[in-house]
Amino acid sequence: MFKNIIFDWSGTLVDDLALTLDASNYVFSQYGKPCMNRDEFRAEFQLPYPDYYARVLPHADLDELEDHFRYAFRVSNAPVEVLPNAREFLEFCRARGVRCFILTSVDAKEFDTQCRELGMMEYFEAIHAGIRHKDAHIHTLLAQHGLHAHETAFIGDMQHDVETAHHAGITSIAVLTGYNDAAQLSKARPDMIVPDLLVLRTLMRRYALPSDTQDSININGLELDTFIGVPDEERSSMQTLKADISFYPEEALSGLNDDFSRTVCYDSIARALRAEAMARPRKLVETLAEDMGKVCLKEFGARHVVVTLRKFILPRTDSVSVTVHVSRHR
Repeated sequence: MFKNIIFDWSGTLVDDLALTLDASNYVFSQYGKPCMNRDEFRAEFQLPYPDYYARVLPHADLDELEDHFRYAFRVSNAPVEVLPNAREFLEFCRARGVRCFILTSVDAKEFDTQCRELGMMEYFEAIHAGIRHKDAHIHTLLAQHGLHAHETAFIGDMQHDVETAHHAGITSIAVLTGYNDAAQLSKARPDMIVPDLLVLRTLMRRYALPSDTQDSININGLELDTFIGVPDEERSSMQTLKADISFYPEEALSGLNDDFSRTVCYDSIARALRAEAMARPRKLVETLAEDMGKVCLKEFGARHVVVTLRKFILPRTDSVSVTVHVSRHR
């Protein structure tokens, strides 16, 4: 579905709300403002954070305020934890060759500490941290890494993340695991709202066509005996067709550690497809190709199958062929 994904950090990949609340309440205390509870803070907080503090502490110096925040951030004992399904989603992206980036307002040094302690650094091609105004920086990120807007999505948990995606003309995906709730996010009109990254992974797996970088099992030149042809006369005699099949499994083919049970037996696929070709006469090669694809989905758990069938029927030609794509969601 996407070749590139830009991730927000807080509330999207990690849960740091308790830490941010601790640090924010410390800042409030330095300026005589009452502390907030979790629900009050979620309802009140916004990005870009300079705009938020200009609203709630209009007379405070932003640099001084940031010093207070960073101090409280460092000394707080509130945990920062990887959100459920976040690491699995990043593994999913890596297995499919999706380029991953971070765009976050979290201080660059604090982000580096968190990311390394959580063992997440390996997933990202580049980090853009400490960004006060994401909407002003997003074009720099895209240009610096050669990312095309129609191939890129930004996943975040706040209205500003959605607005940043709109500003750059990229797909905006909002998750409900962080600071803004569904009502708040809906006001920014994201392209998609999902409860968490598990649901997003399921959608991407179900609806995305495979790219050239995704793993596949390929059977080339498979001979199939069948009865096929529009005229009754042609269909009455057996013909031999040749098939090329690209079988895209649910999971990557790397890291199998020589465990046969974790992959698909291509001999079994070939036998099943030969049996399908002989199961009944058909008028159209397209129908046979689609039926073969469905066998791969139903019997062998493929996510997507590409079937090319070659028929040797026209004079002065090598063959005629059709190519059919069959996916699990169809």
